[in-house]
Amino acid sequence: MRPLTFSDGRGNAQQWLPDSPQSALDAFQDFLARHRGDDNSSFRIEDEENEEALVLRLDAGTVCRVKGTQDPRAEYRLVGNDGAHRRHVLMFVHGGFTALDDHGPWLPDAAALGRARLRVEFDGSVLRRTHPRELRRRLEILTRVDGREPITVDDVTRFGFGNGGGDTVNAWFTAGGRGLVVTFDHTSALNATDDPQAQAALYDGVPPDLLALVRDVPGTGTTLDVPHPDGGTSVAATGVFTFSGPCALADGLVARLQAAQLRIEDTGVGRLVENFLTMGDFTPAAVAESVEWWSAEAIERGFAATPGQEEPAPLDRRATERFCRLWADSGYNDRWDVHYVLFDGDTVEEAGEARDELLGVIRTLGLQRVDAPPGAATGEVWVRTDPRIDAELGHWS
Repeated sequence: MRPLTFSDGRGNAQQWLPDSPQSALDAFQDFLARHRGDDNSSFRIEDEENEEALVLRLDAGTVCRVKGTQDPRAEYRLVGNDGAHRRHVLMFVHGGFTALDDHGPWLPDAAALGRARLRVEFDGSVLRRTHPRELRRRLEILTRVDGREPITVDDVTRFGFGNGGGDTVNAWFTAGGRGLVVTFDHTSALNATDDPQAQAALYDGVPPDLLALVRDVPGTGTTLDVPHPDGGTSVAATGVFTFSGPCALADGLVARLQAAQLRIEDTGVGRLVENFLTMGDFTPAAVAESVEWWSAEAIERGFAATPGQEEPAPLDRRATERFCRLWADSGYNDRWDVHYVLFDGDTVEEAGEARDELLGVIRTLGLQRVDAPPGAATGEVWVRTDPRIDAELGHWS
């Protein structure tokens, strides 16, 4: 152990010495309890001998670790609660900067931290927690309410509707479940139809197969084409949401939101999409009460024209049981029950043959495997939940 100095944003400071009768963690917790307040939520633990520090921003839910004083290296991460702050303090007290290596991900600068905060905010959104199966069903109905038909070409189904005032929603989903949802709010500060470079940048980070869906799209009443810097056109957007894995904001959208100090609501997704997803009872009456841009007759026609959902075929019994056993041994459902997550935190090598077996079972059952989120371990497997599997998992949890 080495001497440590505790300080806060109000100029209070206290030194802790290794021969103190109180542990460093307890001493820091006492220091925090004495000085923490609504106007004082930044605290620092410094190891001057090794030129290391840990900075807690309790109000912002962040931690920063610092190495060096002449040209300091600072790294950041979001934390969820006081318990997480305490764990970081404990690791730093006992092992310093490097003891926190496995408690990341650590972000290189405040800008990256801001982008991470936007992603965390979106992770609690209505769109993120809505299963793509239900999202597609409602998009199909709303497309027909708007007097249009979903169009399927080469196993890609396209949905689209507008509010008659220049705002639109367009979505593409493949037969395998990958998808892209694009909102366009003509009043938004994100509207870059007069700046092709900025418009194209909103799509940065979208997987190539999904990006191709919005390039040189045949004109419809719900898409506005914008010249692309590389030639051709792309669909105008103020919001870009990918479904290659768990629903996520496109990297380019996150960067633009941060740079312009805008919020996710500026994409128009709340008014144009999530408004229809929050309806527990998705009926013509509920839609008619929620929006004014469609007549009651058009809404009734759209619902009536949409076929009912077909009863899914039974799954192979042995494969289902094997999936459930693998889930019971190494899996869980994400917090929105949209995905099964198996081999969380494992590398491919650590997951071993059981992972290979799982992938075979997924193929046999025809389940939708999706990309694991950025930063996930190489062995993690994410699969969209299926009501037929859910019914069986009730016996295994």
